[in-house]
Amino acid sequence: MFMKEDLYPIFFEVYKKRRKFSHMQLECVPLPKETGESAPIYFKKALLECETEWSINKKIVDLKNKDIRHAVPNGLSYFMVEFASHPGYAHVIEDEEMFPKNFAEEIIGGMLDLDCHLWRKPKRQSFDEQRAKMLKFTEIWKKHNSSQSEDI
Repeated sequence: MFMKEDLYPIFFEVYKKRRKFSHMQLECVPLPKETGESAPIYFKKALLECETEWSINKKIVDLKNKDIRHAVPNGLSYFMVEFASHPGYAHVIEDEEMFPKNFAEEIIGGMLDLDCHLWRKPKRQSFDEQRAKMLKFTEIWKKHNSSQSEDI
């Protein structure tokens, strides 16, 4: 869908196990193609530098020949990023308090040279603004949704 629009999608997932309540969040951010193609380098460098210098687990798990379920042991908190042209990386989060909650947004914002207030303190959107964005996305989605029949 995004490739036809000349965009480069980046998918990232954060799974944190806070006490008894687990929480997983999966997001997709389409970037301009020229910027997105360099994203694996930015994310690899950031993952190598995150958290503490000494850790029990590997800093980066390459997802080249395996999926996230086989790359990270069950029950551990993790961050995972995948790219349109690259299988991606995973990182076991050892200290959930130390790992930034906006980790991927920080990297993407740095790549695009954006103001940090866009993701740290986002502006509240009215219902009408959100609805307009949703309708715009729905129109784009209809062009690429193969599961929806032509009759509807």
